[in-house]
Amino acid sequence: MADLFSSAPLTGAWAPALNALADACGGRHGQLIGVSSDAAVAFNWMPRADASAITEFVAINGGDPRVNPRIKVGRRARVMHAWHEARCSSEDELRRNFAHADWCRRNDLSHGSQATLVRDQGMLIKLAVGRSEGGGPPESQDRRAFEALIGPVRAAVQTEILLEGRGADLLAGALDGLALAAFICDGLGAVRAVTAQAEAVLRRGILQVRRARLGAEGAGAAALEAAIDKARSDRRTPGETPSGSVVLRREGEVEVLDIVALPSAPHAFGFEPRLLVVARGGGRDRGVSRDLIQTAFDLTPAESAIALQLAEGASTEDIAAAQRISVSTLRSHVKALFWKIGVNRRAELAARLQAFR
Repeated sequence: MADLFSSAPLTGAWAPALNALADACGGRHGQLIGVSSDAAVAFNWMPRADASAITEFVAINGGDPRVNPRIKVGRRARVMHAWHEARCSSEDELRRNFAHADWCRRNDLSHGSQATLVRDQGMLIKLAVGRSEGGGPPESQDRRAFEALIGPVRAAVQTEILLEGRGADLLAGALDGLALAAFICDGLGAVRAVTAQAEAVLRRGILQVRRARLGAEGAGAAALEAAIDKARSDRRTPGETPSGSVVLRREGEVEVLDIVALPSAPHAFGFEPRLLVVARGGGRDRGVSRDLIQTAFDLTPAESAIALQLAEGASTEDIAAAQRISVSTLRSHVKALFWKIGVNRRAELAARLQAFR
């Protein structure tokens, strides 16, 4: 059993190990479940359970301690301390916690053994063996078997967490080589690693990392939080397009962020790199990108082209000729783009666009 679990982080073979655990403890199901601090179910591995039962467990908010007494106990119990339940689908439980007790009854998971393996980094990870109504509560030899296996399973879980966290460091190193200002976040939305260029973005102050979460001040902060929450729950495959972009504005500063959901492994706890937040707005020694300022200020293609020409010092007549429009039409474009960018003169425009070099 120890060998089965110790190899699972390297091979992804958690299902055979959990099935063997159930057999060794006289139960029907082996379960490894992870619940985040906001009661979201990060993963719920019960290899012998129907997929519909797992889906329904999420639908009834099975990760919420107000709904699921097993999670409530798991949040309070000592780490590596086992507890063995009486019948959790009793009439009393149906009155107190109907949704969860009814789910247990319909899926014939009335009894079981439970243990909290991890309760930090924003995650509760719990081990369980589920038993049927007919199987009854675990007998003494089943309880002893479960308690003896808590240690090896916890060691395997800790190895998985370390490997997933190491992935963020490796990815940050690769992105450093590409001179990208990137924040690598895990499945909980926590920042796991940043590149040197991203640290420079943090020093400018428009972005902050607080309690391991990426946030911002000023316009766009709520949009950034929503985009990160969406991307971390996305399930992307290699080659898919980024999840989206967010524009941050604060006291004349602008930062354009691409939110990119990464492909997720079939068996992962959520500590692995799940999304990138890439800053495109500043700190790069290259010319101003037309696409970048078009996104940042919601300009039309014509307005972004004119803005670049104005910032470079081209005359009104030369710009009108290059755009094949009259000078009066050009002035209308200039008035509109000045309003969108929030400037009144060419010099202000040129200074504002410097942030996108």
